[in-house]
Amino acid sequence: MSDRLTAVFGPPQRYRPAAGTSWAAVEDIIGTRLPEDYRRFVDGYGDATVFGHLGIPHPEGAHHPLGEFIRDLGGAFLSWQTVRSGSPIDPDLERLIPWAMHNWNGDICLLDPPKEQEEWSVVVAYRHFPTMDVFPGSVTDFLERLHEGRELPREWPAAPADWQGTEGSPLI
Repeated sequence: MSDRLTAVFGPPQRYRPAAGTSWAAVEDIIGTRLPEDYRRFVDGYGDATVFGHLGIPHPEGAHHPLGEFIRDLGGAFLSWQTVRSGSPIDPDLERLIPWAMHNWNGDICLLDPPKEQEEWSVVVAYRHFPTMDVFPGSVTDFLERLHEGRELPREWPAAPADWQGTEGSPLI
């Protein structure tokens, strides 16, 4: 487990990572391999809520497994999100991959796959605003920013990194 993730959330709460076949099924849906730091985060802390409001699905989760989450939230995101002129987001929105949802206001966190020499980045699509913000860097970078209370997405509260597992989760 990443020392950086442990610094934010403490020791991993999930001691059984998702099976390789479960990750492969998710990656077949999206057509690309997910970033390693994101996979480690989900394996150690997924099927839970962090920061009191950020729902994190897991490939083998209890109520909304990651593959189902990506299909459902990807469709919802595309149905209500618009890109305004001057947006820093590539207009090809279908390539963005949902990975978390703000449980209070419905904002969707997406992964933006790299193009050419770029790195992965995090995008937050706001449910109640026709905009999106790009947070350069990895999922781990984004989670550290939330933990430190800096560069918070629009109208997100600063909150402790508390971890709360999903009720009835089959993951140990």
